Amino acid sequence: MHRERLLLLFPRGWQARYGQEFLETLEHRPLTVRDIVDILFGALDAWLSADVRNVTVSPTAHPGGGIMSLKSLMPCDREARAVTPRDALTGAAVMLVGALVFKALARASTTAFPAASHVLADLAFLGPFTISMPFWLMKGQPWKAQTVIVGGTLAILFLIG
Repeated sequence: MHRERLLLLFPRGWQARYGQEFLETLEHRPLTVRDIVDILFGALDAWLSADVRNVTVSPTAHPGGGIMSLKSLMPCDREARAVTPRDALTGAAVMLVGALVFKALARASTTAFPAASHVLADLAFLGPFTISMPFWLMKGQPWKAQTVIVGGTLAILFLIG
């Protein structure tokens, strides 16, 4: 496979900034299947990564490609949201306590509501994980968006259960 064709898999801004180095790195050895798979995943990451776009695309450049134009329609927080160690520990604590609560409710409802007991036991990870998202993953997002995403996800999980 031609190395120049592999370079075309990456966004234009990435090609302009890293293309020469990319080609020089690949010219000194034969390509293996593992290399090609790694390059394919790297190209996908370059297209989807906001960090790569912010570094490689100038503010006046028009985003190109289907994925870039699709991602430009999605609202996102462009400011860096620093998750502190306290936020991470709070999220972890919410997950642990939530898992214990789900398991306790599942055990308590075993005789009276066996179907609900199974649902609660099955959601002992996904439920608390979803509930913990505002503390770390969704930090800085509007509370209404957090409520809709967390509440909607929990509702879907319970409906699936």
